Order: sequence, then structure tokens, then C-alpha cells
Amino acid sequence: MLRLEKVEKRFGATQILTHTDLVIHPGEKVGLIGLNGMGKTTLFRIIEETESLDSGRVERHPPHMRIGVLRQELTPSHRSILQETLGGIPQLLSLSDQREQLQQQIIDEPDHSDYEQWITQLGDIDHALEDLDAYTAEARAGAILLGLGFTTTDLKQPLDAFSGGWRMRVALAQLLFSAPDLMLLDEPTNHLDLESVAWLERYLSGLSGAYILISHDRDFLQRTTRITVELEDGKLTRYKGSFDAYLHWKAEQAELLSKQAAKQAEKLEAMQRFISRFRAKATKAKQVQSRVKQMQKMEAQKVEAPGQGRAAPIIRLPDPPPCASQVVTIDKMDMAYGETQVFAKAELEISKGSRIGLLGPNGRGKSTLLKLLCGDIEATQGLVNLGDRVKPGFFAQHALESLRPEDTILESARMVAPAGTTETQLRTVLGGLLFSGQTVEKQVSVLSGGEKARLALARLFLSGANFLLLDEPTNHLDMPSRAALEEALESYQGTFVLVSHDRSLLESVCDRFVAISQERLHAVGEDLDHYLEHFVEQENSAATPEADEDKSTSKNRSKESKREAAHIRNTLHQQTKPFRTKLTKCEKLIQTLEAEKEVMDAALTDSSLYDEANKETLKSLLETSSQTEKSLAKAWEEWETLSMEIETLEEAAKEALNET
Repeated sequence: MLRLEKVEKRFGATQILTHTDLVIHPGEKVGLIGLNGMGKTTLFRIIEETESLDSGRVERHPPHMRIGVLRQELTPSHRSILQETLGGIPQLLSLSDQREQLQQQIIDEPDHSDYEQWITQLGDIDHALEDLDAYTAEARAGAILLGLGFTTTDLKQPLDAFSGGWRMRVALAQLLFSAPDLMLLDEPTNHLDLESVAWLERYLSGLSGAYILISHDRDFLQRTTRITVELEDGKLTRYKGSFDAYLHWKAEQAELLSKQAAKQAEKLEAMQRFISRFRAKATKAKQVQSRVKQMQKMEAQKVEAPGQGRAAPIIRLPDPPPCASQVVTIDKMDMAYGETQVFAKAELEISKGSRIGLLGPNGRGKSTLLKLLCGDIEATQGLVNLGDRVKPGFFAQHALESLRPEDTILESARMVAPAGTTETQLRTVLGGLLFSGQTVEKQVSVLSGGEKARLALARLFLSGANFLLLDEPTNHLDMPSRAALEEALESYQGTFVLVSHDRSLLESVCDRFVAISQERLHAVGEDLDHYLEHFVEQENSAATPEADEDKSTSKNRSKESKREAAHIRNTLHQQTKPFRTKLTKCEKLIQTLEAEKEVMDAALTDSSLYDEANKETLKSLLETSSQTEKSLAKAWEEWETLSMEIETLEEAAKEALNET
């Protein structure tokens, strides 16, 4: 479906693609890998035809195949995020609007001279909408948004109400909903949490269409791709197999090339010795010339040993200053932003040397907890106490804002380092984060967003902190740098709390996990697979306020507390009973109306209905269909109102139970 032939692309003196080829077949799931700066995003723009070629060609089969690209920013909009997602298929929204307007015209003006033309147009629109599976569109779009971490309440909120990271999720939802022939996904997990990444993996695995994704997350590539393409030194290498299989094959090829290069070097050295020894002897002139020609031929076809001149980055973290054995104590901690409760009576203890992975969907309070731990904000109530000589260091995306544009990289690093830190120590940490040699003399003002993030990470490691708070530290890092960070954290002697959507990093460097659920902090004893399969499922399916109670605490309750809890639950049952009765009736009505609507929609696809003889029948059917749609919309509104009333009562009961 896609073929690149002898493609060349240069930016100034930098050669991005050198006479390279690539073929992508229908339905293939491709992982595009390579170091940062190699040109992966440029390749995407070439495939999308927004970037010109210096030479070569790009062929598409069919020529008008749909290519969908993950946009880095959506245009600001007051439309709901559900409507924005549906906008992934512009024709769907356009046809729906046309149908609604045309349907109203037919009802209002049955004697208009264009009535027959309207009838024909309506039939054509209905057929087009049916081809687009329009009648299930909202359900499909909503399911994608929910999978990416939005709530049912969020679906009606305008896009402008969300931050940049959440808008990126809407952009991803829009692309997935559009289901193009070929998707180009550039770092799709960067703004997702661990739970949403797991959902995306399942979604991509079930797609029949083709996609190419750029990612530095090895586990994500392993689970979502079956073809690996590496961009290295201007060339594209295609391998049919999983990412892990590609790495194994590449290692074997590297070993083979190393042996071939060594063998060739031995031959060249032997020939050179022969030439040097017998160059002056006339009797050996013929043999000498023969070997000279052989050497020239071998030099032209010289086998290069892989990886020459490119050392893997190494991050060496300074030893942390000493501190108390009890690093953090959180006791009955409440945290709220206005009326929004984030934590309620949360408890946690962190001892020296702990390596904690913090879990939970975005919006549940992970960043808030990190801010509480570093002292950026204070708890509404309760205790957040740091131990003696504990110095927290916080890495988050906003750390980029503290960088001064006029400083060089080296000056910026020196500014936060403890007194006595040598330039060699500064350069060692900076070099591990891809700032080496003269690069450290670059000013912050000319750095890209990814480079600024790496500098902020280096400043954290150099700050003398002994309690690291890391919020998505691997964003913008390529695979070698991620591996270096992973090794550094594995050998780190201090304490850290890590938030990351990179499962491999979490499993490699953390010795325990803590999950945020229902405004509490819970120890997760199992591995991440168990958490994703069971813990999140239990949280989402918790239907009763007492689902979050600790079993051991429940056994030790006094009789009075048990009676009080029973009274609260009984009161909740009495309060919610009328709402649940109405909700059941409402659900039955919705089911009936949806069935009626389905029958009418099917009837409207009958071409004979648009004949002149059936004019009155069509008008009557359209009026009934319109009324059914209004009734259905009203029923859904009532359902949402009742559900919110029940949820409010349950939350109040939950708070009361927490007090017992």
C-alpha cells in the first residue's frame, strides 16, 4: 500500500535519508525506531506528503488512500470532546447536519416546489450515513474517549476546558475513530497514563488497518507491532517480526559483521605486509600489483564494524546526602481544590531507600501527591511530614519553566549543583543525558522542548536531593537514554517516587507500588499485570460505598461503629430507592425508543418510500422519527440526572462511613 524508492532528503549539510527504500503492506503494524534527530518525524511528513523529496519517489496504492496523522495540537474549539472526536470523519458531521436541516424542511414545507428534490437528497444522505455506520458513531467515539481516561461527564465538556495533555488524548481519539487506511502515530503514549497505555495496546492489537508508530517504549513496541523498521545513518532497515526478535537479529548481524570486518582487516594487513616487503623487487612486481588492485577493491567494499564511534550514554547519579531512616509520613491526610476532593484520610509511610512506583489514572492525584511531598502545596488537613535532613527534588514538565534562557547548559547545571561539584562531575551527568563536548556551551534559549526536559532532569540529579520525585522522566528520551536512566535508577542509593507510563521502567527500578484509588493510597502487592487486570477493574466496578473498607479494620470495629455503618447504608438504600426505581423505568424507555428508532431508520432506507405516491407516508414517518429522537434525548438527560443524584448520595454516604 506504500512504497518508498531511492528516497533522498537533506536539510542543509545534514543527510536525513540516503537512497533508501521501504515497503508497507495492508494491515501491517509497524514500529519505527531510531535515535532522536535521525529523521523519524521527517519520514512521517514525507509519507504524509507535507515534506518534499530531494530525489526518489513515494507510491501509494490506491493513490487516494486515507492517511491519518496524530496531530500535536487541536484547533481551540467550544465543541464537546465527543463532537471533536466525531470530527475525525468530517463527512459524518456534515451529512448529519444536512440530514437534520433537510428533514425539517420536508416537515415544514410539504408543498414546496423543491419537495421532490429534497426527498431524493434525503434518501441519498441516509444511504451515505448508513455506509459510514453513523447510527453507532457516538457509541464508538465515546468508547474510545472512555478508554483513554475520560469520564461520561467529560464527553459533553468543551475541548477548551481541558489542558494540553488531555487535548492530545482527544486528538488521539479523533484519529482512532477516523480509522484511516494508514495511521502515523508519533509517540502516542507521551500524554497517557499506565492504564490508558494498556487500553491503547489492546485497541491497536484489534485493528485491521495498518499503522506506523514511533515510540521509545520497548514494551509498547513489543506488544503492538509485528514489523520493525529502524532509521539509522540515513538508511531504513525493515525486519518482519516482533521488536524483541529484531533486537536479537540485529545483535546477531552485528556479531557477524564484526567477524567479517576483523577477517577483512587481517587480509588487508597481510597484503600490505607483502606489498611493503616486495615492492622494490622486480621479480615480484606482478604479484605486488595484483595485491594492490585487490586491496583497492576490498577498500571500496570495506565491511564496517557496527557501532563504531557511537558510545552508549551512561548516567552516573551522585551519591545522595544522608538523611533519617523515615523519609515521609502521611497520616489522615485530606487534600481538596475547592469542592473537588482529591485525598481523604490518606496514609503512607516511606522509609529510606524505598523505590516506589505511583499508580493511578491521570486526574486522580498523582501530581498532587508529588507536589505535597516536595512542599509546593500544603494538605487541607492531616499530616505530611518529611524526616530529618530529607531534601526532595521534583522533576515535572513545569521544571522547564525555571530554566533561564540566557544561561548555557553548563551554567544552568552548575547553578543547582552543591558547592564543590567539579566540572568533570557536571559534564559526566550532562553527557549521560546527551549533552557532551561543546554542546554544553549552547544557550538554553536555543534548546528544543526535549533538550530542555533533559537539562531539567540533569539539574535534578545534580541538586543534592536525596528524595527524588519523578513525574514522567522518560518523555523525550530515546531508547539508549531511557536504558541509561533505568540503569542509573537501579543503582541509585537514595529514595524515589516514580510516576511513569513506561511499564518496563516501573518494573525494573521499583520495589513496591502504591495506587491512588477512591481518594486513598493503597499498597499494591502484585505485579503491574495483576494491577491492570484486577485492581483497576475492581475500582471501576465498585458499586457500594463500603467497597473501599479495609477488611482487617472492619473486623475490629466496635459494635457501635457497626450499628452506625449499618444505619448509614440503610439510609442510603432508602434515599436512593426512588431514584433507582425511576432509573430502571428510564432505562426500559430508552431501550424501547432506541428499538423504535432503529425500525424507523431501517424504513427510511426503503427507496420506494420516496415515490410521489408515498409522500404523506414519508412525511408522517419523518415527523414520528423526529419526535422519537427528541423523546430519546430527553430520556437520556433524565437518566444522567438520576445517575448523578444517586452518585451524590453514595459519595455522601462514603464520606460518612469513612468517619465511623
